[in-house]
Amino acid sequence: MEAEERFRHELKSSFEGIAAKIKSESQNVKAEIKAVEKNLGSKLMEFLNSSVGMWLLSSVVLTGGAAVFQRMQHHYDIEEKNKAQLVLYQFEIGNRIQNMKYFLRQAKTVGDAKSALEAVFRSKFPLNLDLKDQNLSALYFSLQQLVKGTSVEKSKKSMEVVRELEDAEYLLHSQKNNAPLDAADKAKLASLVSAIENLHIEAVAK
Repeated sequence: MEAEERFRHELKSSFEGIAAKIKSESQNVKAEIKAVEKNLGSKLMEFLNSSVGMWLLSSVVLTGGAAVFQRMQHHYDIEEKNKAQLVLYQFEIGNRIQNMKYFLRQAKTVGDAKSALEAVFRSKFPLNLDLKDQNLSALYFSLQQLVKGTSVEKSKKSMEVVRELEDAEYLLHSQKNNAPLDAADKAKLASLVSAIENLHIEAVAK
């Protein structure tokens, strides 16, 4: 029992000594870390205040600022390009609609109606030669990529009406060009063109 008691006492003393040593060393390490941090901060400020440090700092700031500016400029350029394309498509579509309306009003024969509806597939009087041979469906699809919100839905509806107009135009091919244009057919074609026009006006007004 006495030996065990002595062993526990020695073990306790040993642990206390180790703990004291660890505490002392820990405090020394903390003091050294603080000294290093202080010295490092001082050295860093000294470096930044030097000509090399100022050059490096300004380079980083200027480079970062230039990158941000380039991204903003790129975004702005894309936005401006999209706006220009949007206006181009809107004017071309509007131009074709007005051409169809005018020539349909004047149409007396099936051939006249076919000629009036050519604008569905290509432009007789293009505002932009690059769009001359694009059909209305393609123009509306391109337009759809540039608009947002309710304008997208109107563009989709317009494409549906254009397809109906294409089908109606196709049916005319079974008739001779010099045949009189049936009043009901003329009214149906005019109604489809008016529907496209109304959707187009609503979309442009947004």
